[in-house]
Amino acid sequence: ENAQAIALPVTLLFALLVRWCVALHGYSGHGSPPLYGDFEAQGHWMELTVHLSPSKWYFYDLSYWGLDYPPLTAFQSWACGWVAHLIEPSWVALDQSRGIETHMSKLFMRCTVIVLEALVYVPAVVLLFKSRHLQANWIVRQASIFSILLQPCLILIDHGHFQYNSVMLGFLLWTVYFAAREQYLVMAACFCCSLMFKQMALYFAPAVFAFLLAKCFRSPYGVRLFVQLGLVVIGTFGVMVLPWMGSSAQLQQILVRVFPVARGLYEDKVANVWCAVNVAVKLRSMFSAPVLLRLAAVATSIAFAPSCIHLFLAVKRSVAGQALVAADAVKLLCYALVNCSLAFFLFSFQVHEKSILLPLAPALLLIHEEPWAVNWFVQVALFSLYPLLFKDGLQIPYWVMAIGWSMLRSCPACPADKRTPLAVLNAQWMSTLVMVAIHAANMLVPPPPSLPDLYVVLNVLFSCAMFVLFFAYFNYRQLTLALVRVRATRSKKKDN
Repeated sequence: ENAQAIALPVTLLFALLVRWCVALHGYSGHGSPPLYGDFEAQGHWMELTVHLSPSKWYFYDLSYWGLDYPPLTAFQSWACGWVAHLIEPSWVALDQSRGIETHMSKLFMRCTVIVLEALVYVPAVVLLFKSRHLQANWIVRQASIFSILLQPCLILIDHGHFQYNSVMLGFLLWTVYFAAREQYLVMAACFCCSLMFKQMALYFAPAVFAFLLAKCFRSPYGVRLFVQLGLVVIGTFGVMVLPWMGSSAQLQQILVRVFPVARGLYEDKVANVWCAVNVAVKLRSMFSAPVLLRLAAVATSIAFAPSCIHLFLAVKRSVAGQALVAADAVKLLCYALVNCSLAFFLFSFQVHEKSILLPLAPALLLIHEEPWAVNWFVQVALFSLYPLLFKDGLQIPYWVMAIGWSMLRSCPACPADKRTPLAVLNAQWMSTLVMVAIHAANMLVPPPPSLPDLYVVLNVLFSCAMFVLFFAYFNYRQLTLALVRVRATRSKKKDN
């Protein structure tokens, strides 16, 4: 009992320690004028939201980190900037604080990421694994919470590279949590918050829509639920864009900034299909941006359609008056979220390296059902992020976190990993050897002058191939999942 009582506090304290140790290293744009990087972008958004009216937020000095995230990010920047202004106004002085890298300003910025993650992401992780109908003892549950909070990719990007992805992903986990509690209106509101924090949450939208639509068909009060969901969505979005509601030009500017299609199919080298294909076929030279946009939209839709259609039919379908148990419905939702977000990552327009965090988040919720697949997925995702982390000077935390994750998932508290099929174990070892070999060559053998990005391209090709395999596997697992049905109730409370 004593061990059970202290397990969660120790987990949280250790997770905090790891984050703080990573935060002591470099970040995006450290000492790199004139534009610096993501660290400066977040600080710049704080200063402009504090000193300017909302009507100027999405127009101000677009050549220097113009605001390009939805309104909830802008409000978060305003809140953090307001606190910074109270502590030390020079940290957010308009145009005067550009590139500021004092010890205390960096300490404040790092603390904002930790505090927001503690408020949004961490409680969702804990409650999901405390409340979900898992056939596992407290040790295994606690090991799962520990594993998710020590997931290296999110820690290195948010607390190393510097971003606030944990807020967007936290709202997604709250979405799943309220789906498990069958509170669909709150579920819809949480997903709207995720989408209004970062537009990349659109990766999950088809799966969430299919799930909620199926619940409307499944419920005897479906029409009322559908109307209520619509009102919640409209109301949540309306509150978020309220400062700009009086001007169509303002709303149009937000859309232009949030969806920068003019940037092209992709910018940096990222481990998705388009960038991998570009090694042999120069798509950006062959087709215009509008054509590539349509191509990406069609390919992405085809990729996520089977998973979302299956989710909709499985949740909606009634067999002899029976319906899915809540736990299986949520499990299906998690699979669909993985498959839908992987489809977007592999095939959509303007994908960034950091976007692999999106399919990782719901995949980690399947750590009981897919222990070896999730472990392997995290390893490959971390490898795919190496070129980005290398630019930020995060090599040491990268290696520590990579080795630490492998050791963590092989500990006795994770017994499900011991059931890994031998063939899969061998394949996993082979992929690890490939990743280590690419790293070793990168460190020891300079690339030829004619191929300066050789090792980055090898990283892209290998990671993309692995992500395609994971995409096929998780789709197969969803489509063949054994589902449990119980006699459907017509309780009005169930559909609230």
